[in-house]
Amino acid sequence: MMTDDWSLGYTSVSGGEDICVGGQRLNVVFAPGHTDGHVALLHVNTHSLIVGDHCVGQGSAVLDITSGGNMTEYFHSTYKFLDLSPHVLIPMHGRVNLWPKHMLCGYLKNRRSREASILKAIESGAETLYDIVSKVYAEVDRSFWIAAGSNVRLHVDHLAQQNKLPKGFSLESFSGSLVEFAEKFGKYEPNEESGTRNFRFKCSNQHCEFSIQKFQKTCRLRFIVRWGLAYLGSRIQLKHQKLSMSKLLISGAVGWICCILLSEKQAYFQIKSGRGVQFGTP
Repeated sequence: MMTDDWSLGYTSVSGGEDICVGGQRLNVVFAPGHTDGHVALLHVNTHSLIVGDHCVGQGSAVLDITSGGNMTEYFHSTYKFLDLSPHVLIPMHGRVNLWPKHMLCGYLKNRRSREASILKAIESGAETLYDIVSKVYAEVDRSFWIAAGSNVRLHVDHLAQQNKLPKGFSLESFSGSLVEFAEKFGKYEPNEESGTRNFRFKCSNQHCEFSIQKFQKTCRLRFIVRWGLAYLGSRIQLKHQKLSMSKLLISGAVGWICCILLSEKQAYFQIKSGRGVQFGTP
């Protein structure tokens, strides 16, 4: 598939196709789970895998239940990535990961652990979405419970498919608790497109506050130091291996350029009122 084939505005892919852009070849890997139409792209020359939203740079991924997210398919896609044995993972959020097997196995371990905790909570008497989330994510900030609730619902579906749910657990009552859960943590809208009982959650303003002043602080010396340390750390492959002088000079030059650019653009981030701005999730 070449760029000349894009005259209609889009080209449907289902996995296995090759996309050639600027002399680079990308192989399409169908990888549902995060959504029902999620795909990854394997850069053939370097065997690097662009995993999209399947993985994130830090923490675990949230499956999009409003767009066909499915826990069973998510597991299958993760195993598919492992079989490909990519040299590098490139997520759409966060940094490039140079240890793909370690990251993917960590994701599988985390999801299995969460699912076991969810089943344990249900066996202990949890019946509603709020009951399960409050037990499984008790040590997690409540502002993340809406996202956690989405994954919990998909885990419950996955348990049901495996016939692992206790006989006394009612899926109907569990589904009926979704509105109550949404009302506790934010506004919601029925998903009229699919005609199902899925809901599109809207976070409240207290969880969507963005402060220009806080953002400024992360863009100064603190950011440069953290970036420099991360860059140097990524270059150390062995415990006693030393960095070459050329790499140190390059990293230092790049850091210095960033400092200059940030100082010149500092006025861009100033606001006259000096107050934070609030953005609501659409």
